[in-house]
Amino acid sequence: MFWQRLTAQRALIDVPVDGRGSRRSHTPLVIREPEAGWWEAQTRSTVSVAAVLESEAGRDPEQVGARLAEVATDDELLVVIGAGGHTVRDAIVTELRTLLPLHRVVTMRMRHRHGELLRDAATVERLLDAGNLPVVVTPPAALHDVTAEIASYLRADRVLRVLRTELHQVWQRPSINLN
Repeated sequence: MFWQRLTAQRALIDVPVDGRGSRRSHTPLVIREPEAGWWEAQTRSTVSVAAVLESEAGRDPEQVGARLAEVATDDELLVVIGAGGHTVRDAIVTELRTLLPLHRVVTMRMRHRHGELLRDAATVERLLDAGNLPVVVTPPAALHDVTAEIASYLRADRVLRVLRTELHQVWQRPSINLN
């Protein structure tokens, strides 16, 4: 009871008291954390989203898979394929699995439906966080919308477009200058 009366009477602006009852003469140590962007830049790897339209993948989808595998060795990669059939998609996925044996290539179908795309994007994010290489298959007409919305949700660093066997950068996130 006695200690309760002492602490209740002490004003909140008093100088802090250590455990022995003497007052501390120094000011408290203040530690400032760096900006949140700094932490993000230190822990986050580059996220790339590659959009592949079935008709633009060329006659050699295995070569497209090889180009995408080169990107996946340096970046976290999400591949969005606009395909109606299975031949191009299967060839690209097979090539990715062959060239990236340490990656788990996960294929998932996705349609552009409002309200459900957010849930699907969260699933893709969990797959990327677990170290997987997601391949999203969508109808060709929805390729641009699905790619843009997922890239935005993931805060991707760049978006690539595959034309024949070449990768073309469509968009890149500006770098953060911390100076």
